[in-house]
Amino acid sequence: MDEMSNLTLDMDQFNYTDFMERPAVWGFFLNQIFTPIFTVIGIVGNCLSFIVMKSKTLRNKSYSHYLCALAVFDSLVLIGREVMVTNELLMYYGKPGVFVKFSATACKIFNFAECVCYLMSSWIIVCMAQERLLVVYMPFKKHAFTTQRGAILIILSLFIVMSYTQVFRLVMVTNNNSQCESIPELYTIYTALHVYFYQFCLIFTLPVIIVFVCNVMVLCKIHHVRKAMQDENSFSTRLTRKSNTRHKTTIMLLAISFTYIFTLLPLVFLSFVLIIAYKVYGAAAASLVIRATPWKDLLVVVSQINYGINFFIYVLSGKKFRVELRRVFNKERTSTFNSSKTRDEFMLL
Repeated sequence: MDEMSNLTLDMDQFNYTDFMERPAVWGFFLNQIFTPIFTVIGIVGNCLSFIVMKSKTLRNKSYSHYLCALAVFDSLVLIGREVMVTNELLMYYGKPGVFVKFSATACKIFNFAECVCYLMSSWIIVCMAQERLLVVYMPFKKHAFTTQRGAILIILSLFIVMSYTQVFRLVMVTNNNSQCESIPELYTIYTALHVYFYQFCLIFTLPVIIVFVCNVMVLCKIHHVRKAMQDENSFSTRLTRKSNTRHKTTIMLLAISFTYIFTLLPLVFLSFVLIIAYKVYGAAAASLVIRATPWKDLLVVVSQINYGINFFIYVLSGKKFRVELRRVFNKERTSTFNSSKTRDEFMLL
């Protein structure tokens, strides 16, 4: 079974044993070493993010629901990735893999759940980018767009839609030689759905285009507003402070979106090049695929950063998050919560 972070090459007859040259193993072991590290750090960070976002101060914000859902699905992605890496390591040493005792039904459910989690992690970021665009361009109507109920409904609707797109896995996946793979008779159809529809379309191309366009528009708007305020010499310091605080939160959410793009882009680009090379040159491209395999393993490791780095983005770019993190774990309120400035800041978003 090929998960999102290990993009499938559509090579019906390709087998490394057919060639004298074999892939270098440094990428494989790099993946084996860093995946458990990223999994542990990422899950701990996501749990802390979830706790802070569910605190009394932040849980009434619409974006906290998106970030909580993102923490949950990112953690599930990391767990699924660790399962796959463990399976690869066991098979490398000639031992039974993780899926050896999986029934066909268990393989269907695991494959389906894993892919839905990847999709949710991608499209929740899309939802945040679109919400941020509306807030920045229509600040006086932000309370109509950023309600808790609306965020919850969007997340649930998104889960239903993403699940529907992966129903084909419940039909086409089975346990094939102790691996959760497609039914051999349906391999061609499954590969097309998995690689082109799921990986390139739903996981990367559509989300990246939407997120990138929204982020660029938001950054342009922020630049325009700041320039206008400077030109007018900002008649209201209070208004300036509120605008700057809103923009700081926006920048934090933009950082999450751009991290998603830049950590996945290299892997998708390399995989796309390899697929095109094989489609054009056939078996003649085998040597290129073999040489690129360890580098693809390295980029798989890089892509996993996306699912465990959000907590650190919050800490570095979100003052409110840091304050609330200290309050939650120190069990005390700082005096800043009593100032009008802090109250104003928490009323902004």
